[in-house]
Amino acid sequence: MTSITTSGDIRGRRPASPADRTPDAVKAAAAAHRRINARLEDPARLAPRVFLHLINRIHRLLPGIVRHRVPVTFIGYALINGSGFVIDMSFLWLFYERLHWFYPLAVTVGYALAGLYSLLLNRWLNFQSHGSLTAQGSRYAVGLVSQYVIFILGLSSLLHLVGVNAELARVISACCEGIYLYALMRLWVFRGTPEPADDAT
Repeated sequence: MTSITTSGDIRGRRPASPADRTPDAVKAAAAAHRRINARLEDPARLAPRVFLHLINRIHRLLPGIVRHRVPVTFIGYALINGSGFVIDMSFLWLFYERLHWFYPLAVTVGYALAGLYSLLLNRWLNFQSHGSLTAQGSRYAVGLVSQYVIFILGLSSLLHLVGVNAELARVISACCEGIYLYALMRLWVFRGTPEPADDAT
């Protein structure tokens, strides 16, 4: 009897009753709940949900015949790449007008930075893709180069050559390149990524 008591003293604890375990279980559940809430409130997770809710609301404002033919991600693409164009022009102004870089270099660097911005935000906020960034970035770079050659150099030059006003030719080519680049993103760059679902709808 003494040895049993001594063994219990050496271990320093008695068997826990269900009542003793309950506070620990409650604490563990509360800690898990806090971790889940922290993840949900993480900007890296919250921002895509907010962006998706926004573009879904815009998408619902479209006329029915258009809404059924235009994907939700096209709205997000238009917002991101529209702001990307402003960034492109801002960098061009900075590099050429303020820093006096060689014009083709200023155009190229501004275009590349705007392209990087477009890739990262479309991947994170719009398509919400979790594929390999290296593979997606490589495919997107091919898309940017082909877009530049086909539309910015090719189509706009051809339209101008046949007598279309230079500014109008550039606007037409910009519309074509926008549709081309979205299709490329949807079908190739982020291939296999489903249209994201809005939990709020």
